[in-house]
Amino acid sequence: MKATSLALSLITAGLLTISVAKAQQVTGTPGSPGATTTIDGKQLPPPDPPFGGVIEERASESKPWWAPRIVPPKGAPNVLLIMTDDVGFGAPGTFGGVVPTPALDRIAQNGLRYTNFHSTSLCSPTRAALITGRNHHVAGFGVVDEIATGFPGYDSIILKANSTIGTILKENGYATSWFGKDHNTPSYQATQAGPFDQWPIGMGFEYFYGFVGGDASQWQPNLFRNTTAIYPFQGNPGWNLTTAMADEAIQYMRQLKEIAPEKPFFVYYVPGGTHAPHHPTAEWVKKISDMHLFDGGWNKLRETIFANQKRLGIMPESAKLTPWPKELPNWDSLSWDEKKLFIKQADVYGAYLAYTDQQIGRVIQAVEDLGELNNTLIIYISGDNGASAEGMINGTPNEFTTFNGVSVPVRDQFLWYEFWGSERTYPHFAAPWAWALDTPFKWMKQVASHFGGTAQGVAMSWPGHINDVGGVRRQFHHIIDIAPTILEASGIPQPQMSNGIEQRPMDGVSMTYTWDKANAVAPSRRTTQYFEMLGNRAIYHDGWVAATTPATLPWELSTATPPDVITGYNWELYNVQTDPTESDDLATRMPGKLKEMQDLFYAEAQKNNVLPLDNSSLARWNTPRPSLTAGRNVFTYSGGLSGVPASGAPDILNKSYTITAEVEIPEGGAEGMIVTQGGRFGGYGLFLSKGEFGVGRGKVVFLYNLLDLKRTIWEGPEMEAGKHMIVFDFKSDGPGLGKGGTGVLSVDGKEVVRNSMEHATPITFPEDETFDIGQDTRTGLALVEYRYDVPFKFTGKIDKLTFKLEPEQGATVKP
Repeated sequence: MKATSLALSLITAGLLTISVAKAQQVTGTPGSPGATTTIDGKQLPPPDPPFGGVIEERASESKPWWAPRIVPPKGAPNVLLIMTDDVGFGAPGTFGGVVPTPALDRIAQNGLRYTNFHSTSLCSPTRAALITGRNHHVAGFGVVDEIATGFPGYDSIILKANSTIGTILKENGYATSWFGKDHNTPSYQATQAGPFDQWPIGMGFEYFYGFVGGDASQWQPNLFRNTTAIYPFQGNPGWNLTTAMADEAIQYMRQLKEIAPEKPFFVYYVPGGTHAPHHPTAEWVKKISDMHLFDGGWNKLRETIFANQKRLGIMPESAKLTPWPKELPNWDSLSWDEKKLFIKQADVYGAYLAYTDQQIGRVIQAVEDLGELNNTLIIYISGDNGASAEGMINGTPNEFTTFNGVSVPVRDQFLWYEFWGSERTYPHFAAPWAWALDTPFKWMKQVASHFGGTAQGVAMSWPGHINDVGGVRRQFHHIIDIAPTILEASGIPQPQMSNGIEQRPMDGVSMTYTWDKANAVAPSRRTTQYFEMLGNRAIYHDGWVAATTPATLPWELSTATPPDVITGYNWELYNVQTDPTESDDLATRMPGKLKEMQDLFYAEAQKNNVLPLDNSSLARWNTPRPSLTAGRNVFTYSGGLSGVPASGAPDILNKSYTITAEVEIPEGGAEGMIVTQGGRFGGYGLFLSKGEFGVGRGKVVFLYNLLDLKRTIWEGPEMEAGKHMIVFDFKSDGPGLGKGGTGVLSVDGKEVVRNSMEHATPITFPEDETFDIGQDTRTGLALVEYRYDVPFKFTGKIDKLTFKLEPEQGATVKP
């Protein structure tokens, strides 16, 4: 049997187009092991080509043939896509801020700075839009995945019709990788049981090193390599993910270029900074504190940033600084101790931003050291939304107090003052800092209606391809425009089919036209863009913006019923061509224009899965969603288990429950964790004590940690050798969120201690902690009494562990 020519076989397989404009690029001898080819990219993965050799009865009379290796088009660059987290537009020095960001400066000075670029105003929606090139509701992320609901625009599922930039580049011959935050794996699919198609490795990224969820400690993160939990921080004091992640990315790029120097990489680099917890190293805290950047307070900071922005050309001279909101205190109204605490909070935040940028700089320098800088498109997006007010009005030493609706008084926060930012804290700053760091705009993270929530500074560089080095671009663009920009730069088209699924075209437009100096002031090719988050909404069209006035405050977690999502909002109108800071509301003067813009919003909402509109938050947090635990009230385990996220664990919140542990204690006694969920910043654990110098070792203890604010302890006797049954039975005082109750600890059928607690955790244990049996994998529950070092493995044997849960007592939650 004789085969057709290579060209004919590739045409038959769909790998070769007849069009001269998209001619296939083939290198090497056709059929040889070293041959390569590009593809037309319309169908991914491309069909397997037919065998192009000759097969006879004898190998000696036959001709071997190898399918060509798929490569990107000639000249396709490496791509380093960087995005930081919760960084306000006015935070980095590159965009007028006071915090030094030399790595971001470097990209801006070697390329372009974009001053009218926008996100969705919240973490995982922006990230879904970034990697798919589709609007965030189209990508299934109308909100963060923790409050997903069962509607197409809000279910936190990226459909197969929306293939990611990772999938497209991988199938066209790129090496693809993801380092850092993954906030696009649905929380209910984030366990070891999978499925894994919504994890990075299932979304086109061949290698993943990072954490899953909205935030993570940089000292003890919930860290994964691909889908395997890893714990490099154990026994490694001073380890910090911000540095470790840069190390990992640098090693990855070096290894790739040593093994396959011609293969381009796509590195998606998304560190946790500066999302809470603010966890810089002590070295950086000292550096920034010594600079006294925030000593003048938040009102003075706004004025300084705004002046810098005008000086740098970030804002035109005609721009106006928006007014300070009456809902937030002025700096001069604060007491001495409030100022002292809030400056500390800001210094640690600034240190975290500077530290994050410094480590990004190491990654960029590694690209240059590899000799790849001139062949690398670097896109550095400063933040995935505006600065965060989720520390509430006074900040917090533990972000999970906010998520549970608990405000920590200023005087109590001084207990953590000296080690703010260390592993002993999970800190966030006071909300007024967020407003200041979004200068010159109004509002902040979560608020999609105003630029304070959506404006992000962006820098791009690609030597030899951007001919206005150091320039500033003011064209309106959106996060969905990044994926099309990468594809155009690499010469790769959007696919029509991927894995047998017809693809929905990307909503974004390429920004490469802005690279030409001749187009410095050309009209934007993005003419219309809607915004919506948590009921706040806006529409941009041809230089006009119509926006709702936020009806709730992002720094307050309220259980009050929000206003009607349609009729309960006032609308504002701005001409942002002449008023880029949205300072002059024209709504009452131009009702006809406002109505035109409102109608356009609802037309876009209909097209992009935005409906039904929903402005609830707490109710959505507690809404039922797919779960491995749904409908179960008895959970049985044997032996060890670790690293299970909350979605795969028995949920003891707001209900009565019983934990029964059947254990064997060896001669000489035992110690260690039997079962735990959570850690230093909230959670519970049943364990045998470590004791001091062996004294007190082996006591049975149940410890409940209320958000690192109060610990309640049930202490039983030392456990003798042999088989024992340990039972902790808790009766809630509910119904209602966060009700306390009475717990009884029993051993071998005999009550040994009864204790009560006034309050329990109402909404969530720390997101980056896990459910562990037989050890404690991240941070310890105990602070002083019964303190232990992780992993605190149980030295006895767990024969059986059973959780029995009573019905939810806080289910009737009003939005």
